[in-house]
Amino acid sequence: MAETVSVTELTPADLSETPLLRDHMAPPEARDARYEANYDRTTLWYDAFWREDRSEVMVIAPLLLNLARPLSQARILLDGRPVRLRRRRFQRHEIWRLPAPARPERLRVEGQGWAVETAVGRARPERFAGRNVLLTISRNNDLQWVRDYALFHRKTQGAEAILFIDNGSDAYAPGDIARIIGETGLAAHVISAPVPYGPMIRGISNPHRGKFFRSAMMNLARLRYLYGARAVLNSDIDELIWSEGHSVFDMAAAHPIGFAPFRGRWRVPGPDADPPLRHADHFVLPEQNVACPIKYAVAPGRLAGRFNWDVHRLERLPFKHRFLRQDAGYWHCAAVSTGWKSGGRLTMPGSDDIDAPLKALLEDVLGGGRAPS
Repeated sequence: MAETVSVTELTPADLSETPLLRDHMAPPEARDARYEANYDRTTLWYDAFWREDRSEVMVIAPLLLNLARPLSQARILLDGRPVRLRRRRFQRHEIWRLPAPARPERLRVEGQGWAVETAVGRARPERFAGRNVLLTISRNNDLQWVRDYALFHRKTQGAEAILFIDNGSDAYAPGDIARIIGETGLAAHVISAPVPYGPMIRGISNPHRGKFFRSAMMNLARLRYLYGARAVLNSDIDELIWSEGHSVFDMAAAHPIGFAPFRGRWRVPGPDADPPLRHADHFVLPEQNVACPIKYAVAPGRLAGRFNWDVHRLERLPFKHRFLRQDAGYWHCAAVSTGWKSGGRLTMPGSDDIDAPLKALLEDVLGGGRAPS
């Protein structure tokens, strides 16, 4: 029987029609056109949903910065009923909690001279309960890459479902993503989230701090959809995970706190590989075979599931490198990229060394690429 694939859209609270704007994080000299296009000044919150098991509405938001003061002075209403909001701040996002014994339909915030309102959704853990789930965030990645990423992890890691967060792709529609994933045999839910991703910011100590979107979406996934999953693999479309003996899902599920972090290594296409390039073309070692940042699998029902998820770590988890595994990792496919961050990886020079076991695996799972002559 075919697995179910569905699509929903994020319901953010937008301040564009109010006098409020989030303060800039970048100094004036660093506010170039790319920064202006990607820095989110107008989203007050990304999504609000009711957790029946907690009798509360949870709200996932970007860092408020200067917006904290007007929010603290505003009335918070669930279906017109005033409630008290509790905020918890993290490095790049916030989580708000509002008491709600029954599910409300609307969340409204009324300040002096401004107001915003959105629907309140419902937590949807059913599709992912007890399953091994891929969690990925993407924008305009080629649909063949999406298919190969999903298929590879179903066949090699035992993935059973995918939560796919699409950050406003304009090369295709969310339904196209759902269709292509449906061909791989995974259960899936696609969230359409066309809000700013956030820029790199020059001139501040942490240049990634303005990227509110990704860490917020990972914790929206954790708290609304994936808290009943057996294990969750946090990875990107250009990353193919490997492991020895057991899948990374099994490693996370068996770990005392439910955490299985690992590093990656770059792989590049051979010089004779023809565009459009695929994961299957990536079996050549680069000239400089440096390690890539940590990714991980996590078991939401264990202690690790209580920490906030971030791109390369569990936020506020101490001694994270003590958990680093040597029996798992990922191949980072250099040309499986739109070049949105940097085009340099698209021309990463390769060596004369072929990863023969990887080449054979890719041929078996994905149909293979072309070897350099």
